[in-house]
Amino acid sequence: MDLLMDPMMAPLLAHASDASAAPAGPARLHNLAPSLRAHLAGTPALSGIEAETLTLLTQGAETLRLERSAIVFQRGSVPGGLFVVLSGGVKLMSLGPDQRARVVELFQPGSIFGEIGVFTGAAYRTWTEATIPTRLVHLQRTQVLAAVDRDHRFAVRMLTAVSERTQRLIDSFACAAPNTAAVRVAAYLLELSDRATPAGGTLVLPASKGTIASLLNLSQESLSRALRRMMDAGLLMVAGRRIQIRDRNGLARLMGARATETSTAG
Repeated sequence: MDLLMDPMMAPLLAHASDASAAPAGPARLHNLAPSLRAHLAGTPALSGIEAETLTLLTQGAETLRLERSAIVFQRGSVPGGLFVVLSGGVKLMSLGPDQRARVVELFQPGSIFGEIGVFTGAAYRTWTEATIPTRLVHLQRTQVLAAVDRDHRFAVRMLTAVSERTQRLIDSFACAAPNTAAVRVAAYLLELSDRATPAGGTLVLPASKGTIASLLNLSQESLSRALRRMMDAGLLMVAGRRIQIRDRNGLARLMGARATETSTAG
């Protein structure tokens, strides 16, 4: 995919994101502008870290700008570092047992990803794509490891971030495996509502409904039917990707009722 280059970022260099296929990759800018460095310092994972640690992290850092569907890194490629989402969104993709691609996780502004590759050095078993026009900062693996070695508080911050992501994935799998489409959708919307600012306000789905359906291990038709039934029951108002929860307690009761049915059936 072609990249949308920021006029302020010329001249930029291209690189290959997958050595085997050698496609054109994101453009690089090695010296972050002060405004971008300040933006980076305000992201949840890096907020409040020591100035010296941030300086170490941003040495050799790259600002990347990608179009929708552009590949961030390929399955099988060698990890180069940590990514921070400045704007837009990225989906983490994996192959299921049936060899079909499915969405495993969505990364929104302020999210970090690529930690597994940074700390293991093993080739990626997943791949990532931009869901909309997206801007990232890529922190070099050597600098991230040096920062972890230097700053105990930053190391704890990275451990916390990885642990939180692991817990979210466990919760996602636990919800998806035994439950109906309605329960998966209700659980996802309640989680989005809890993370929204302000909490409980109108939600905007972070990606297309097709992507959200894949994330919940549903077909797009099943997702649409579940949303329609919730609208008919007065639980939601849906307009495109904008969703207003009208009856939060009703969504919670829906989840409880389905969980009880599953337990009884077992």
